[in-house]
Amino acid sequence: MKPTEFVKVNSQFWGDHLRGVSEHLPTSHARELPGPLLYPRLMVLTETPDWNILELVGVSREYRSLEVRRQKAASIDQYFGGGESAAAGPVVVLPNESAFKDATITSERGRSVLGTRFPGAQSLIGNELVGTGDAGTGKLLKFAPGNYTSFDRVLLVHEANSSVRIHWTFLAIAIHRSEPAEKYRDYLQSLVNTAPHLDPLGTLSVPRGEVEQVLKGDAFASTYLMHGIQDTTVGEFLNQHEDVLLSAFDATRLIHEPFLEWRDGAAHADEIAINPDFILERADGSHIIGDLRLPLLETANVTKGKKRRRSFTAPVPDGLAQLAHYEEYFQTPENRAFAKAKYGIEVSEPRKLLVIGSQENVDPTEFEQAAQSTTSFEIVDYDSILRLHLAAKS
Repeated sequence: MKPTEFVKVNSQFWGDHLRGVSEHLPTSHARELPGPLLYPRLMVLTETPDWNILELVGVSREYRSLEVRRQKAASIDQYFGGGESAAAGPVVVLPNESAFKDATITSERGRSVLGTRFPGAQSLIGNELVGTGDAGTGKLLKFAPGNYTSFDRVLLVHEANSSVRIHWTFLAIAIHRSEPAEKYRDYLQSLVNTAPHLDPLGTLSVPRGEVEQVLKGDAFASTYLMHGIQDTTVGEFLNQHEDVLLSAFDATRLIHEPFLEWRDGAAHADEIAINPDFILERADGSHIIGDLRLPLLETANVTKGKKRRRSFTAPVPDGLAQLAHYEEYFQTPENRAFAKAKYGIEVSEPRKLLVIGSQENVDPTEFEQAAQSTTSFEIVDYDSILRLHLAAKS
């Protein structure tokens, strides 16, 4: 199937399917549904030399026509975050047609990290597929030629040297490029036909009550990032999403853009202070330093009337380097004492969190190299944070 055919089939199919669901279920079966339906906002279509990949991204309270983004990846392993070379086998081998729904795929070490660092994720785990995986590479999946694979609300947790990349897939489908368009269309229809009537493919139903109220908050006004934060500063984003970040990471306090001057007496290349996007303080007294690799407006420039949008040529490597720099600050007692005096926080060995856009891919080679060269870190996309937030409120 040519890439242009892949775009055409998906655009027509998902537009018809999701529109039909939104016009029928919420009205005709409102009392039977466990709660409101959430819909995707973006359709990402990825072309590799051998595979076509569909992923539905974003979380919206109402159906809107899906926007389409086309991109290329070097391989299907690069897209799904697995290394090309490995000494041990992957967690899951996909020999023919495979389907995963409401599940978690990770290695044993990834499962351990998930349990200790993200307690709110327990209700998301569902069916567990846990294996040894490739030691040090975090490889989860091995695709075989000619197969179809669907990941319907699946949590993928990649681990390397205690660092993790967490990605919750609303829906992802991989199809070998040798498959014809008509066969792919039939496959999509079979997935829709086999899904429960009150749990249609490509949607997420959340329980009524507190979670339903959460959906009415500012953070869910427009959760597809490129629309929701076009004119938002870092400070405004944190104000709107404070409850999301607190609940997703089991934290009790969020310090917005702390300005921490160096107090250790060492030379720091004319830098007078560090200014991370946020620091989370958790109930157990530990802390998380966070960096937002999102297209926000810089707070300082906006207050001066100069709107400059953040731009990242290499979001992941640059973000991890920035986090390592922030970590360095807290390695001396003078700096830690200053942070305590100014913000009332006693930071020691903080976790490092990089928040990226939901449609961003993380190159597995960059991830593995960074995991070997620095202390542990966490990369989580925004959709996954929203999903952790909803899980914590359930």
